[in-house]
Amino acid sequence: MWACLAAMAVCNRDMTTAEIAYAAIGEIDKVQYINSIKDLPSKESKMAHILMFSGNIQEAEIILLQAGLVYQAIQLNINLYNWERALELAVKYKTHVDTVLAYRQKFLETFGKQETNKRYLQYADGLQIDWEKIKAKIEMEITKERERSSSSQPSKNVGLKL
Repeated sequence: MWACLAAMAVCNRDMTTAEIAYAAIGEIDKVQYINSIKDLPSKESKMAHILMFSGNIQEAEIILLQAGLVYQAIQLNINLYNWERALELAVKYKTHVDTVLAYRQKFLETFGKQETNKRYLQYADGLQIDWEKIKAKIEMEITKERERSSSSQPSKNVGLKL
């Protein structure tokens, strides 16, 4: 019964009910993820993560891109190991190519693999991965989103119930 309630609540974007239902069935990872959504700085990020949580990855990406949150759209694809799409977005928007390459390199190193994707090899040629620079760029993106969110006018509910 709790599992059905959780599924229906997520479908209706009622994350408070979903959180309670998931807690009742011991799905702590889902409860933690729902709580992390609450801490996101913008309503677009929150909505995108709710959509992602319910399996609507393309819709989540569209919301982020329409809101100008390109880094978040790239990171969404990195988190899902959708490397081709992450690189495609980074190249298209001319931002965070080094971030995508760095995360890809870290991923491959974890599994003791070498890069074989020609597109990744092409963009990595001559590029030095500087994690400090990447972390600073990511922090700047998060700060920019927080500032944008705090300066925006209160708006209509976008179907988000937290």
